Amino acid sequence: MENFDKYAEYTQSENWGEICKLNGVELDSFGTKKELRVLSEYLEDDEVVFALTSGIMEQSETSNALDFGSNTWLVVLTSDRFLFLDHAMLTRSVDTQSIRHEHVQAVSASQGFMFGKIMIDLGSRMLVIDNAHKSTVKVIANLANKWLKELSDKKSQATQPVSSISQTPLFDKLERLEKLYSLGALTEEEFQYAKQRLLTSEEFEAEKAEFLSSLP
Repeated sequence: MENFDKYAEYTQSENWGEICKLNGVELDSFGTKKELRVLSEYLEDDEVVFALTSGIMEQSETSNALDFGSNTWLVVLTSDRFLFLDHAMLTRSVDTQSIRHEHVQAVSASQGFMFGKIMIDLGSRMLVIDNAHKSTVKVIANLANKWLKELSDKKSQATQPVSSISQTPLFDKLERLEKLYSLGALTEEEFQYAKQRLLTSEEFEAEKAEFLSSLP
């Protein structure tokens, strides 16, 4: 993520306005000033805030009993999840909801004449945040999709070395050698001799060098 260190720095200092400036938008605190004051209390260790806005969400099972109709929530995109906060009007109670990135398939934005809308595709359902500041919805959607792709690429890279080395001819030879030994077709001496021959071959050194160079 571009400017990740800056996002982390501003998150640590609770400078939400600078995070918005980094994204080229103004801090949208309409109806969420209380939520912004307590946001840091609901962040996990090393969690980094990328973007924030406010928007209308329908009441859920966890909504405050003293709130009626649709509520204005603080919507926060972080390195780990989408985090939603709704501070009660008459008490100090705060409702929270969160969606981990592994559950998100895509994020889209719609900009109307005055307001915008964020739509989070969870596969089985669509979560909609309406009446958000229209300049922020595009920023959140773009950053979310970019971050989701980075997370997916990192996951693929983490598993690739294991799968690539398991498909090499040398690895197959070592596997067959161990199977022969386990079946009793080779003595301990024969097994160790053949194994040593493979591990000291030029073929093994070349594959080892290629494997090490592929590590992140």
